Amino acid sequence: MFMSFLKTNEGEVWDLFKSGDNRMFSIIYSTYSGKLYQYGLRFTSNRTLIEDSIQDLFFELIKNRKSIGHTDNILRYLLKSFRNKLFRLLKQQSRYDLRDNPDGYLFEVVYSIEHQMIIEEMADRKMRRFKKVLSELTPRQKEAIYLRFTNGLNYEEVAEIMEINLDSCRNLICRAVRCLREALLAERSNESL
Repeated sequence: MFMSFLKTNEGEVWDLFKSGDNRMFSIIYSTYSGKLYQYGLRFTSNRTLIEDSIQDLFFELIKNRKSIGHTDNILRYLLKSFRNKLFRLLKQQSRYDLRDNPDGYLFEVVYSIEHQMIIEEMADRKMRRFKKVLSELTPRQKEAIYLRFTNGLNYEEVAEIMEINLDSCRNLICRAVRCLREALLAERSNESL
């Protein structure tokens, strides 16, 4: 019941949290910390670093609650803040080797247990084909597709989180989808020969 209220009244929930309502903070934390954790796993396998980033983010939210801005989309706000914090920590700890990566960071696609069960039911050939095509996308394309289609964020939200302009975001996702489609169609036509 409260989840539907949260989704339709995120601005109100955020404002109640900002005004000192600790119950709202608990709800925000329990609702979104798992999504932040899953997002963090796309950048690093260092679970401790991800957990530290999440804890630091929520600690700073409590500490600065009166001065933080308003939002009507809590997930977008948290994803963007978390991403920036995680990148800073990764760079500080020199655990993020970006020398061979033109996009400036890595982004890995890891399937959840539910997705894994569905994938295992698919034919092995189709799965190998999809993984091959997906691995050929750039890290930025992988991240944009993950945010857009796995988290259901709109283009504006993806652009804000990735700190790119809206047109670049649309082009990035469009190119990634086109690459996936063309490669899968080419693979399919090669099979029929």
